[in-house]
Amino acid sequence: MAHEIDQTAGRNAIAFVGDTPWHGLGQKLSPGMGMDVWSREAGLNYDVLRSPVCYNSDNDIKSFDGRDVLYRSDTGAPLSVVSKGYNIVQPGEILNFFGRLSEIGGFELEVAGVLSGGKRVWGLAKVGEGAPIVGQDIVRPYVLFATSYDGTMATIAKFTAIRVVCSNTITMAVGRGFDSAGKIENDTEDRAVSTLVRIPHSRKINTDEIRQQLGIVADVYERWMVNTRLLVDQSMNATEADIFIFKLIDSITPTTGQGRKLPDVRGSKAYCRILELFDGKIKGADLAGVKNKWVMLNAVSEFVDHERGNSVDTRLAGAWFGAGDALKTKAYNMLKSV
Repeated sequence: MAHEIDQTAGRNAIAFVGDTPWHGLGQKLSPGMGMDVWSREAGLNYDVLRSPVCYNSDNDIKSFDGRDVLYRSDTGAPLSVVSKGYNIVQPGEILNFFGRLSEIGGFELEVAGVLSGGKRVWGLAKVGEGAPIVGQDIVRPYVLFATSYDGTMATIAKFTAIRVVCSNTITMAVGRGFDSAGKIENDTEDRAVSTLVRIPHSRKINTDEIRQQLGIVADVYERWMVNTRLLVDQSMNATEADIFIFKLIDSITPTTGQGRKLPDVRGSKAYCRILELFDGKIKGADLAGVKNKWVMLNAVSEFVDHERGNSVDTRLAGAWFGAGDALKTKAYNMLKSV
C-alpha cells in the first residue's frame, strides 16, 4: 500500500483549521495562527537543498555535469535528480503566498501539508463563505497552491470548490488558464483549466504575478456558479445515468496487450458505486435534488474523494493532483457538454 502523506516527524504532515477534513488526518489549529505555526504543524519547516550528483569510479569521486540531487534539509532524504536549470519553490514560499493573500482579506488558509516524503507540498485557502447551488446545498470557493520536487508536477495555483455537506472537491472549470507569460495554456494533463496558473520548474516564480493572474475571485466564482446551477435543472433518467457512467469509467479502463478493453466496466466497483450514489446514497442527497446532473457530479466526486484508492492518504493525493482529479474534471466536462 503506497503511503502519500509524509510522516517524517512521526505524525501526519497536515494541519487544518475548522472541522476535521474529510480525510480525518492532521493537526487542528486555531484560526489566525501565524505562518510559523503552520510551518511547524503542517510539516513544512524544511528547505529543499541541492548538491551535484557524484559517482565513484575506481575509487575516484567524479561529478555528473549538469545534474543535481534535491534533498531535504532536515532529514537529508533525497527527493529527485534534476537539471541545473531546475528552479526550487521552497515549502516556505507556499506559506508566504497564503500569508500575503490573508493580508489582502477574504482569504483564510484552511489546510496545508506534505506528500510523498516531501516530494510535494501544498496549501488550500478558503475564499469567502460560499453560496448554494440549489436550496441549502452550499459550495465554497478555494484556491490551491502546490509544487513538487520530483519532476512530476509544475508549480500550480488554481481555484476549486468544495461542497460543504460532504467536503467533495469539484473543479471550477470556467475557461482557459494562463501560463506565467500570460498566454492561453493548453492543459496536457486533461484537466479542466479555470484561472489556473501552471509554472514549469524551468522558470522562476513570482507570487505577486501569480496572484494577479488568478484574476478576480468573485468573477471566477460567479461564472462557475452560473454554469454549475444549470446542472440542477437537467434531469438524468436511469438510461442516461447508465450511459454516462459507462462512458466515464470506460474512458479510463486500460486495454489488454491486443488493444481490447478489460471486462465490461458495468461490473467494476467504480461503475456500481457511482450508480448507487447517484440513486440516492450521496451525502446530503436531500439537498441536491432528484437525479439530475448535479447529483451525478457529486456521486463521482464523493466516490473519488471518499472511496477510490487503497487508503485515505493515497485518496487525498489523487483527489487533488492525480487520477482522481482528472476523473472529476472529465465528469464535469462531460456533464456540461451532454
